[in-house]
Amino acid sequence: MNKSVKQTWAWIVTLVIIFGTVSLFLGSKKPVEYSPYISTSPSPTGVKAFYTYMEEEGIPIKRLKEAPLSNDNEQEKLLLMIEPTLLSNQEARKDYESFVKTGNTLVIFKRNLEGMFDIKTTFGMSDEEAVTIKDQNGEEYKATMLTQMRILPDESDKVLLEDDFGAIAIKRNIGEGTLIAVNSPDWLTNQFILENDNLNLVFQLLEEPQWNTILVDEYSHQSTKKQAIFEVYPMWLLVGSLQLIIVTLLWLLYKGKRFGPILRPREEMVRFSDEHITALAAWYQKGKLYRDSLHSQASYLRSIFQEKWGISYQKDWEDIQEQLLLKVSSMNREAITSFVKEIDTVLKKPDISKQEYLLWSTRIDQLRKEVEEG
Repeated sequence: MNKSVKQTWAWIVTLVIIFGTVSLFLGSKKPVEYSPYISTSPSPTGVKAFYTYMEEEGIPIKRLKEAPLSNDNEQEKLLLMIEPTLLSNQEARKDYESFVKTGNTLVIFKRNLEGMFDIKTTFGMSDEEAVTIKDQNGEEYKATMLTQMRILPDESDKVLLEDDFGAIAIKRNIGEGTLIAVNSPDWLTNQFILENDNLNLVFQLLEEPQWNTILVDEYSHQSTKKQAIFEVYPMWLLVGSLQLIIVTLLWLLYKGKRFGPILRPREEMVRFSDEHITALAAWYQKGKLYRDSLHSQASYLRSIFQEKWGISYQKDWEDIQEQLLLKVSSMNREAITSFVKEIDTVLKKPDISKQEYLLWSTRIDQLRKEVEEG
Protein backbone atom coordinates (compact mmCIF):
# COMPACT_ATOMS: atom_id res chain seq x y z
CA MET A 1 0.00 0.00 0.00
CA ASN A 2 1.61 3.30 -1.09
CA LYS A 3 1.77 6.48 0.93
CA SER A 4 -1.15 8.27 -0.78
CA VAL A 5 -3.50 5.35 -0.14
CA LYS A 6 -2.51 5.26 3.53
CA GLN A 7 -3.20 8.98 3.84
CA THR A 8 -6.59 8.56 2.20
CA TRP A 9 -7.58 5.81 4.61
CA ALA A 10 -6.35 7.85 7.56
CA TRP A 11 -8.57 10.76 6.53
CA ILE A 12 -11.57 8.47 6.02
CA VAL A 13 -11.19 6.89 9.47
CA THR A 14 -10.77 10.33 11.03
CA LEU A 15 -13.94 11.64 9.37
CA VAL A 16 -15.92 8.59 10.48
CA ILE A 17 -14.78 9.09 14.09
CA ILE A 18 -15.68 12.80 13.97
CA PHE A 19 -19.07 11.99 12.47
CA GLY A 20 -19.78 9.41 15.17
CA THR A 21 -18.74 11.75 17.98
CA VAL A 22 -20.91 14.60 16.71
CA SER A 23 -23.90 12.27 16.19
CA LEU A 24 -23.55 10.86 19.68
CA PHE A 25 -23.30 14.34 21.20
CA LEU A 26 -26.31 15.69 19.32
CA GLY A 27 -28.35 12.55 19.96
CA SER A 28 -27.77 12.76 23.70
CA LYS A 29 -29.20 16.30 23.74
CA LYS A 30 -32.50 15.25 22.20
CA PRO A 31 -35.41 16.15 24.52
CA VAL A 32 -37.27 13.26 26.12
CA GLU A 33 -40.64 12.51 24.55
CA TYR A 34 -43.42 11.37 26.86
CA SER A 35 -46.63 9.56 26.03
CA PRO A 36 -49.82 11.35 27.10
CA TYR A 37 -51.62 10.55 30.37
CA ILE A 38 -48.55 8.90 31.96
CA SER A 39 -47.97 9.45 35.68
CA THR A 40 -44.23 10.02 35.16
CA SER A 41 -44.70 12.62 32.41
CA PRO A 42 -44.05 16.31 33.26
CA SER A 43 -45.34 17.38 29.82
CA PRO A 44 -48.67 19.26 29.54
CA THR A 45 -50.45 16.01 28.59
CA GLY A 46 -48.97 14.01 31.48
CA VAL A 47 -50.46 13.49 34.96
CA LYS A 48 -47.30 13.72 37.06
CA ALA A 49 -48.60 16.77 38.96
CA PHE A 50 -51.62 14.84 40.24
CA TYR A 51 -49.53 11.79 41.19
CA THR A 52 -46.91 13.91 42.98
CA TYR A 53 -49.58 15.85 44.88
CA MET A 54 -51.17 12.64 46.15
CA GLU A 55 -47.76 11.37 47.29
CA GLU A 56 -46.95 14.60 49.12
CA GLU A 57 -50.32 14.51 50.87
CA GLY A 58 -49.47 11.07 52.26
CA ILE A 59 -52.19 9.32 50.29
CA PRO A 60 -51.21 5.70 49.53
CA ILE A 61 -50.72 5.66 45.75
CA LYS A 62 -48.58 3.56 43.45
CA ARG A 63 -48.25 2.65 39.79
CA LEU A 64 -49.66 -0.57 38.35
CA LYS A 65 -47.54 -1.78 35.43
CA GLU A 66 -49.32 -5.10 34.86
CA ALA A 67 -52.91 -6.26 34.70
CA PRO A 68 -54.57 -6.79 38.11
CA LEU A 69 -54.32 -10.36 39.36
CA SER A 70 -57.65 -12.15 39.18
CA ASN A 71 -56.78 -14.22 42.28
CA ASP A 72 -55.98 -11.15 44.42
CA ASN A 73 -58.62 -11.23 47.17
CA GLU A 74 -57.65 -7.93 48.79
CA GLN A 75 -60.54 -5.46 48.71
CA GLU A 76 -61.14 -1.69 48.84
CA LYS A 77 -58.51 -0.80 46.26
CA LEU A 78 -59.14 2.01 43.79
CA LEU A 79 -57.69 1.56 40.31
CA LEU A 80 -57.37 4.75 38.28
CA MET A 81 -57.30 4.34 34.48
CA ILE A 82 -56.58 7.57 32.57
CA GLU A 83 -57.37 7.45 28.82
CA PRO A 84 -56.66 3.70 28.52
CA THR A 85 -56.68 1.94 25.19
CA LEU A 86 -59.38 -0.61 24.44
CA LEU A 87 -58.23 -3.86 26.01
CA SER A 88 -57.74 -6.31 23.13
CA ASN A 89 -56.18 -8.97 25.37
CA GLN A 90 -59.02 -11.19 26.64
CA GLU A 91 -57.09 -12.37 29.70
CA ALA A 92 -56.23 -8.81 30.71
CA ARG A 93 -59.87 -7.75 30.28
CA LYS A 94 -61.01 -10.59 32.55
CA ASP A 95 -58.46 -9.53 35.16
CA TYR A 96 -59.88 -5.99 35.25
CA GLU A 97 -63.45 -7.31 35.52
CA SER A 98 -62.47 -9.72 38.31
CA PHE A 99 -60.71 -6.87 40.10
CA VAL A 100 -63.98 -4.94 40.28
CA LYS A 101 -66.21 -7.91 41.09
CA THR A 102 -64.14 -8.87 44.15
CA GLY A 103 -65.00 -5.59 45.90
CA ASN A 104 -62.67 -2.98 44.42
CA THR A 105 -63.33 0.27 42.57
CA LEU A 106 -62.32 1.05 39.00
CA VAL A 107 -62.38 4.71 37.95
CA ILE A 108 -61.97 5.29 34.20
CA PHE A 109 -61.24 8.74 32.78
CA LYS A 110 -61.61 8.45 28.99
CA ARG A 111 -62.93 10.82 26.31
CA ASN A 112 -64.79 8.09 24.43
CA LEU A 113 -65.98 5.32 26.72
CA GLU A 114 -67.81 3.40 24.01
CA GLY A 115 -66.94 -0.31 24.32
CA MET A 116 -65.40 -0.07 27.79
CA PHE A 117 -67.29 -2.44 30.13
CA ASP A 118 -70.40 -2.26 27.90
CA ILE A 119 -70.75 1.51 28.35
CA LYS A 120 -72.73 3.28 25.63
CA THR A 121 -72.20 6.87 24.50
CA THR A 122 -73.79 9.56 22.36
CA PHE A 123 -72.73 12.89 20.84
CA GLY A 124 -73.33 16.19 22.60
CA MET A 125 -73.29 19.48 20.72
CA SER A 126 -71.17 21.70 22.97
CA ASP A 127 -68.28 23.48 21.24
CA GLU A 128 -67.08 25.33 24.34
CA GLU A 129 -63.93 24.27 26.14
CA ALA A 130 -65.37 25.14 29.58
CA VAL A 131 -68.90 23.99 30.44
CA THR A 132 -71.19 24.17 33.45
CA ILE A 133 -71.61 20.83 35.20
CA LYS A 134 -74.07 19.77 37.91
CA ASP A 135 -73.44 17.07 40.48
CA GLN A 136 -76.08 14.75 41.93
CA ASN A 137 -77.02 17.40 44.51
CA GLY A 138 -77.61 20.09 41.89
CA GLU A 139 -74.46 22.08 42.72
CA GLU A 140 -72.84 23.70 39.68
CA TYR A 141 -69.16 23.64 38.65
CA LYS A 142 -67.09 25.00 35.78
CA ALA A 143 -65.02 22.29 34.10
CA THR A 144 -62.83 21.74 31.04
CA MET A 145 -64.47 19.55 28.38
CA LEU A 146 -62.47 18.69 25.25
CA THR A 147 -64.87 16.03 24.02
CA GLN A 148 -68.42 16.13 22.70
CA MET A 149 -69.15 12.57 23.80
CA ARG A 150 -71.70 11.98 26.56
CA ILE A 151 -72.54 8.79 28.45
CA LEU A 152 -75.85 6.96 28.01
CA PRO A 153 -76.55 5.63 31.53
CA ASP A 154 -78.43 2.39 32.16
CA GLU A 155 -81.43 2.35 34.48
CA SER A 156 -79.29 0.93 37.28
CA ASP A 157 -76.52 3.53 36.83
CA LYS A 158 -76.17 6.52 39.13
CA VAL A 159 -75.38 9.80 37.36
CA LEU A 160 -72.69 11.65 39.32
CA LEU A 161 -72.02 14.57 36.95
CA GLU A 162 -73.94 15.93 33.96
CA ASP A 163 -74.46 19.02 31.83
CA ASP A 164 -77.20 20.15 29.46
CA PHE A 165 -76.08 17.63 26.83
CA GLY A 166 -75.92 14.45 28.90
CA ALA A 167 -74.11 12.47 31.58
CA ILE A 168 -70.39 13.08 32.12
CA ALA A 169 -69.76 10.69 35.02
CA ILE A 170 -71.71 7.62 36.14
CA LYS A 171 -71.43 5.04 38.89
CA ARG A 172 -72.25 1.37 38.24
CA ASN A 173 -72.19 -1.61 40.59
CA ILE A 174 -70.42 -4.70 39.22
CA GLY A 175 -70.45 -7.69 41.53
CA GLU A 176 -69.24 -6.50 44.93
CA GLY A 177 -67.30 -3.59 43.44
CA THR A 178 -67.93 -0.29 41.71
CA LEU A 179 -67.20 1.17 38.30
CA ILE A 180 -67.01 4.95 37.91
CA ALA A 181 -66.77 6.17 34.32
CA VAL A 182 -65.84 9.78 33.47
CA ASN A 183 -65.44 11.09 29.93
CA SER A 184 -62.93 13.89 30.69
CA PRO A 185 -59.36 12.64 31.32
CA ASP A 186 -58.06 16.18 30.75
CA TRP A 187 -59.06 17.16 34.31
CA LEU A 188 -56.05 15.19 35.55
CA THR A 189 -53.44 16.50 33.09
CA ASN A 190 -50.71 18.93 34.09
CA GLN A 191 -52.12 21.50 31.68
CA PHE A 192 -55.71 21.62 32.97
CA ILE A 193 -55.66 20.24 36.53
CA LEU A 194 -55.69 23.71 38.14
CA GLU A 195 -58.12 25.30 35.68
CA ASN A 196 -61.77 25.92 36.54
CA ASP A 197 -63.09 23.36 39.08
CA ASN A 198 -61.32 20.37 37.51
CA LEU A 199 -59.38 19.29 40.61
CA ASN A 200 -62.40 19.66 42.91
CA LEU A 201 -64.44 17.43 40.60
CA VAL A 202 -61.70 14.78 40.57
CA PHE A 203 -61.55 14.65 44.37
CA GLN A 204 -65.34 14.55 44.57
CA LEU A 205 -65.37 11.48 42.31
CA LEU A 206 -62.58 9.78 44.29
CA GLU A 207 -64.48 10.32 47.54
CA GLU A 208 -67.50 8.48 46.17
CA PRO A 209 -66.26 4.90 46.90
CA GLN A 210 -64.43 3.42 49.90
CA TRP A 211 -60.73 2.65 49.32
CA ASN A 212 -57.47 2.29 51.20
CA THR A 213 -55.01 2.32 48.26
CA ILE A 214 -54.97 4.09 44.89
CA LEU A 215 -53.41 2.29 41.94
CA VAL A 216 -52.61 4.31 38.81
CA ASP A 217 -52.86 2.01 35.80
CA GLU A 218 -49.87 2.15 33.44
CA TYR A 219 -50.36 -1.30 31.93
CA SER A 220 -52.94 -0.25 29.34
CA HIS A 221 -50.54 2.44 28.06
CA GLN A 222 -47.35 0.44 27.83
CA SER A 223 -49.02 -2.61 26.25
CA THR A 224 -49.70 -0.72 23.00
CA LYS A 225 -46.92 1.85 23.07
CA LYS A 226 -44.78 1.81 19.93
CA GLN A 227 -41.17 2.54 20.72
CA ALA A 228 -38.84 4.11 18.20
CA ILE A 229 -35.52 2.45 17.47
CA PHE A 230 -33.76 5.26 19.35
CA GLU A 231 -35.70 4.30 22.49
CA VAL A 232 -34.99 0.58 22.18
CA TYR A 233 -31.23 0.74 21.53
CA PRO A 234 -28.66 3.09 23.09
CA MET A 235 -27.31 5.87 20.90
CA TRP A 236 -23.70 4.65 21.15
CA LEU A 237 -24.74 1.28 19.68
CA LEU A 238 -26.59 2.90 16.77
CA VAL A 239 -23.70 5.24 15.98
CA GLY A 240 -21.19 2.38 16.20
CA SER A 241 -23.29 0.24 13.86
CA LEU A 242 -23.51 3.08 11.34
CA GLN A 243 -19.75 3.57 11.47
CA LEU A 244 -19.19 -0.15 10.92
CA ILE A 245 -21.47 -0.11 7.86
CA ILE A 246 -19.63 2.88 6.36
CA VAL A 247 -16.19 1.33 6.96
CA THR A 248 -17.35 -1.98 5.44
CA LEU A 249 -18.63 -0.26 2.29
CA LEU A 250 -15.40 1.69 1.91
CA TRP A 251 -13.37 -1.50 2.37
CA LEU A 252 -15.40 -3.33 -0.28
CA LEU A 253 -14.93 -0.44 -2.71
CA TYR A 254 -11.21 -0.42 -2.00
CA LYS A 255 -11.02 -4.17 -2.70
CA GLY A 256 -12.58 -3.61 -6.10
CA LYS A 257 -16.09 -4.87 -5.40
CA ARG A 258 -18.74 -3.31 -7.60
CA PHE A 259 -22.46 -3.15 -6.96
CA GLY A 260 -25.07 -3.01 -9.69
CA PRO A 261 -26.79 -5.06 -12.38
CA ILE A 262 -24.94 -7.91 -14.07
CA LEU A 263 -24.33 -6.92 -17.70
CA ARG A 264 -24.42 -9.88 -20.04
CA PRO A 265 -22.33 -9.96 -23.21
CA ARG A 266 -24.22 -8.69 -26.21
CA GLU A 267 -23.87 -11.94 -28.12
CA GLU A 268 -25.80 -13.77 -25.37
CA MET A 269 -28.79 -11.48 -25.69
CA VAL A 270 -28.95 -10.81 -29.46
CA ARG A 271 -29.83 -13.96 -31.32
CA PHE A 272 -29.71 -12.47 -34.78
CA SER A 273 -27.98 -9.08 -34.67
CA ASP A 274 -28.22 -6.21 -37.13
CA GLU A 275 -24.67 -7.01 -38.34
CA HIS A 276 -25.77 -10.50 -39.30
CA ILE A 277 -28.80 -9.19 -41.14
CA THR A 278 -26.69 -6.64 -43.03
CA ALA A 279 -24.12 -9.25 -44.02
CA LEU A 280 -26.79 -11.70 -45.13
CA ALA A 281 -28.54 -9.03 -47.20
CA ALA A 282 -25.26 -8.10 -48.88
CA TRP A 283 -24.63 -11.77 -49.70
CA TYR A 284 -28.08 -12.10 -51.27
CA GLN A 285 -27.60 -8.94 -53.33
CA LYS A 286 -24.11 -9.85 -54.46
CA GLY A 287 -25.25 -13.27 -55.61
CA LYS A 288 -28.46 -11.83 -57.07
CA LEU A 289 -30.45 -14.27 -54.96
CA TYR A 290 -33.40 -11.89 -54.83
CA ARG A 291 -36.01 -14.63 -55.02
CA ASP A 292 -34.54 -16.57 -52.07
CA SER A 293 -34.23 -13.41 -49.99
CA LEU A 294 -37.81 -12.37 -50.70
CA HIS A 295 -39.08 -15.86 -49.83
CA SER A 296 -37.21 -15.66 -46.49
CA GLN A 297 -38.75 -12.26 -45.71
CA ALA A 298 -42.24 -13.44 -46.61
CA SER A 299 -41.82 -16.60 -44.55
CA TYR A 300 -40.73 -14.58 -41.51
CA LEU A 301 -43.69 -12.23 -41.98
CA ARG A 302 -46.10 -15.20 -41.98
CA SER A 303 -44.45 -16.61 -38.85
CA ILE A 304 -44.96 -13.40 -36.87
CA PHE A 305 -48.54 -13.21 -38.22
CA GLN A 306 -49.14 -16.52 -36.46
CA GLU A 307 -47.21 -15.58 -33.31
CA LYS A 308 -48.66 -12.08 -32.79
CA TRP A 309 -52.09 -12.24 -34.43
CA GLY A 310 -52.90 -15.95 -34.51
CA ILE A 311 -53.12 -16.09 -38.34
CA SER A 312 -52.27 -19.60 -39.54
CA TYR A 313 -48.95 -20.00 -41.34
CA GLN A 314 -50.38 -22.79 -43.52
CA LYS A 315 -53.09 -20.72 -45.23
CA ASP A 316 -52.57 -19.11 -48.63
CA TRP A 317 -52.09 -15.35 -48.85
CA GLU A 318 -55.54 -14.75 -50.34
CA ASP A 319 -57.16 -16.81 -47.55
CA ILE A 320 -55.85 -14.49 -44.83
CA GLN A 321 -57.08 -11.29 -46.50
CA GLU A 322 -60.11 -10.85 -44.21
CA GLN A 323 -58.01 -11.38 -41.09
CA LEU A 324 -55.47 -8.79 -42.25
CA LEU A 325 -58.28 -6.29 -42.85
CA LEU A 326 -59.16 -6.56 -39.14
CA LYS A 327 -55.58 -6.31 -37.89
CA VAL A 328 -53.65 -3.96 -40.20
CA SER A 329 -54.25 -0.26 -39.51
CA SER A 330 -51.59 1.32 -41.75
CA MET A 331 -53.16 0.06 -45.01
CA ASN A 332 -56.66 0.49 -46.45
CA ARG A 333 -58.79 -2.29 -47.95
CA GLU A 334 -57.56 -1.74 -51.52
CA ALA A 335 -53.90 -1.78 -50.46
CA ILE A 336 -54.33 -5.01 -48.47
CA THR A 337 -56.22 -6.70 -51.31
CA SER A 338 -53.52 -5.66 -53.76
CA PHE A 339 -50.78 -6.81 -51.39
CA VAL A 340 -52.05 -10.38 -50.84
CA LYS A 341 -52.77 -10.94 -54.55
CA GLU A 342 -49.54 -9.49 -55.91
CA ILE A 343 -47.18 -11.04 -53.36
CA ASP A 344 -48.46 -14.50 -54.17
CA THR A 345 -47.72 -13.83 -57.86
CA VAL A 346 -44.25 -12.42 -57.16
CA LEU A 347 -43.24 -15.34 -54.94
CA LYS A 348 -44.19 -17.83 -57.69
CA LYS A 349 -41.90 -16.18 -60.27
CA PRO A 350 -38.75 -18.14 -61.13
CA ASP A 351 -36.70 -14.91 -61.31
CA ILE A 352 -37.13 -11.53 -59.64
CA SER A 353 -35.51 -8.30 -60.77
CA LYS A 354 -33.63 -5.99 -58.47
CA GLN A 355 -36.34 -3.31 -58.73
CA GLU A 356 -39.08 -5.80 -57.77
CA TYR A 357 -36.94 -7.06 -54.93
CA LEU A 358 -36.39 -3.58 -53.46
CA LEU A 359 -40.07 -2.69 -53.86
CA TRP A 360 -41.37 -5.81 -52.15
CA SER A 361 -38.69 -5.78 -49.45
CA THR A 362 -39.87 -2.29 -48.50
CA ARG A 363 -43.56 -3.30 -48.46
CA ILE A 364 -42.88 -6.45 -46.41
CA ASP A 365 -40.65 -4.52 -44.00
CA GLN A 366 -43.34 -1.87 -43.37
CA LEU A 367 -45.90 -4.55 -42.55
CA ARG A 368 -43.37 -6.41 -40.38
CA LYS A 369 -42.73 -3.29 -38.28
CA GLU A 370 -46.45 -2.81 -37.65
CA VAL A 371 -46.84 -6.42 -36.50
CA GLU A 372 -43.78 -6.37 -34.21
CA GLU A 373 -44.48 -2.94 -32.71
CA GLY A 374 -48.23 -3.37 -32.41
